[in-house]
Amino acid sequence: MIENNCFRWTTWRCIGLPATLCVQFRWYYQHLNDHWDLDHPYERLLVDTAVAPDPDAVAWINPRLQPGEVRRVMTGIPGKTGVVYTLDRETGEFLWATPTIAQNVISDIDGATGAVTENSELIFTDLGQEVLSCPSWGGGKNWPAGAYSPLTNTMYFPMQNTCARVLSTMEGGLAIYRLAARFQLAPGTDDLGSVWAIDAETGAAAWLHEQRAATYALVATGGGLVFGGDGNGRFRAFDQESGEVLWEINLGSPVTGFPITYAVDGRQYVVASTGSRRSGLTPELRPSGGNNLFVFGLP
Repeated sequence: MIENNCFRWTTWRCIGLPATLCVQFRWYYQHLNDHWDLDHPYERLLVDTAVAPDPDAVAWINPRLQPGEVRRVMTGIPGKTGVVYTLDRETGEFLWATPTIAQNVISDIDGATGAVTENSELIFTDLGQEVLSCPSWGGGKNWPAGAYSPLTNTMYFPMQNTCARVLSTMEGGLAIYRLAARFQLAPGTDDLGSVWAIDAETGAAAWLHEQRAATYALVATGGGLVFGGDGNGRFRAFDQESGEVLWEINLGSPVTGFPITYAVDGRQYVVASTGSRRSGLTPELRPSGGNNLFVFGLP
């Protein structure tokens, strides 16, 4: 279960069902002590891989880790901060973590324990206080799903380069957190969307695609492609290894659904769905708001 950005396993717990179900909770990991609505409810990937984080690319590494040893890991970007976390999924041991998009809420992670230190300058101490939080509570990473390819042992994530001026207030805004926000692009960029390809073994970025429009969910295929769409209606196929855009089509409205691929009678199909979702950070992009389902047949 997930509680307050915590993937938590505790003691034995029995649930009364038609037949009582008892589950042994083994471990937990605290990703963040959250003050900014930067929750961690998103997909984790279960991968068996050699673990050899590149110290030139990865910010926080467990010093006890023997580079190259094969582990059964839980990895990915589980939260809005855009930080990649890799843990041993059998023991919960912290192995490595590293940021992707601009973030300023985490100051440090102790490699030996995995304990996270939040930026004390951004922690609210009174009503009326305003801080610049990167990313914003829209992420970073959000509900658009990433993908993983066993062909490349690489994870692919749609990300947004956002920040926000976040105000502690009792009026309006996000009532559950008592916060209000003014959103902006991350300093130093005019591109809202990006697709990050992260090597699951080394933690290094295999490639990075950046663009003006927001990026949405991805799917990887056995043919070496990654399909995904964006907030300006473009649906495209990336080369898994290089990030090169091999094919693109304008579907007219934001590709906000989750692409899938399937086969019937030996022929493969790719599906994309669109629907209205515009970003105030890219006001010049004005696709339609049409809700449609597109099915493409591969030759």
